[in-house]
Amino acid sequence: MSEETTAAQKKGLWGMSRPMLVEQSLQFSVPLLDTFFLSRISDSAASAAGAMAPVLFFCGNMLWATIFAGAAVASQRLGAGNLARTNATIGTYAVWALCSSLLLTALLSWATPYITELMGLPGQIQKNANIYMSIMCWLMVVWAFKGIFQSVLNLYGKPQWNMYANIVYFVANVTGNAIVIFGLLGFPKMGIEGVAWASVVGSSMGVIVSGLAVFLRLKLELHWLNIKQEFKNASKNIGRIAVPNLIEPLSFDINMIVLNGMAASLGAAALAAKVYTFNTFMLGLITSVALRMATEVLICQKVGAHQYDQAIQQMKQSLKVALWGSGAVVVILFALHQPIMNMYSDNEVVLGAAMWMFLLAALSEPPRTINIMVGGVLRATGDGYLISIVGPLFTWLVALPVAYFMAFTLGWGIYGIMASAILDETVRAVFYLYRWRQGHWQNSHVSAREQRKAEQLASQTK
Repeated sequence: MSEETTAAQKKGLWGMSRPMLVEQSLQFSVPLLDTFFLSRISDSAASAAGAMAPVLFFCGNMLWATIFAGAAVASQRLGAGNLARTNATIGTYAVWALCSSLLLTALLSWATPYITELMGLPGQIQKNANIYMSIMCWLMVVWAFKGIFQSVLNLYGKPQWNMYANIVYFVANVTGNAIVIFGLLGFPKMGIEGVAWASVVGSSMGVIVSGLAVFLRLKLELHWLNIKQEFKNASKNIGRIAVPNLIEPLSFDINMIVLNGMAASLGAAALAAKVYTFNTFMLGLITSVALRMATEVLICQKVGAHQYDQAIQQMKQSLKVALWGSGAVVVILFALHQPIMNMYSDNEVVLGAAMWMFLLAALSEPPRTINIMVGGVLRATGDGYLISIVGPLFTWLVALPVAYFMAFTLGWGIYGIMASAILDETVRAVFYLYRWRQGHWQNSHVSAREQRKAEQLASQTK
């Protein structure tokens, strides 16, 4: 085990999370701004993009699962003081992520018309969704590079460069949207197609910044021979974390696709109200996601050094700050529910649903914060299998049928769909906290498993 203090540990939670908060604020603001610009076109355009967001996130999560798992293994290697194996692990998950991104781009381009048909989207919304996704599918490659560079910068205690990259992304996206929606600088008005291109180009510009930081400022050295020697072992360790890390996010995204289909069957106004509410409350994720990212790096490095008591204290601190931070954002959003919804739409049905939609979304936020923080750390330390089975099982066997029952049998409509999210998030939050307190994560990380294997080999050779 290593007693050396890494750059991330020297910065601590606040030093690591401060630039991440700015980074996530910008990143989560982009879907909200896209929704605003799309609403300038029509509720149909905004609904189309919102309905397809879970499909994009579904594919994006396949990439992020690999990157997340690789970064968790690399972070544990770095915590143990092994720089060569750390960089070899980075090279390994970069190869897997880039290959996967090309495959996903091709699949999305081919499958989108079938997906929109299966979701039962109304005529114009379906047409807009197909146009939107024919361009947005290229984000898979961009997101792969973004995830790789972002994880490396966080791993080596340089999260400020991700913040700079997202500032560039934010400015480029807003500028691009304004140009294509309002026809500025002599450009023609391009509608939903223009918004999609603004997202791809803006995100690419941010990736260029983070990539330059990795290779010019951090001067990351990747040696093919080291990667080749470590590839099989690193891939195996990455797979152990990636598989459970993949199951639950994908389950969530498929669940969201089904729920959007339910909302669409209630009418275009119901789908629009859900999309506007969901995208607005993504702002509530800023604090919890930023703190989770910082906490994963810190706890994985402490776990790699077998500093379990420090890891427990870090979780307590991070969870407390995340709950207070996300809670403050949610209270503000609920207080401003009417002017926010007025900003999106003038549809009386959408505006009339604003208070209850925002209230139900606000009530689901505290347990969602716990799930993001605790679930993320459990998966990062290799203890993700059980939660990745129990969580989705509850969602599909209980929460989703309850959503259908409340929406259609009881006649609660879109409010029933939103209410089911509170039940889903709360039950899973209780289970995740229970699993963390059991402490199985202390024996599931890479170093602990390799130590047990070495001891078994030693005993066999005696």
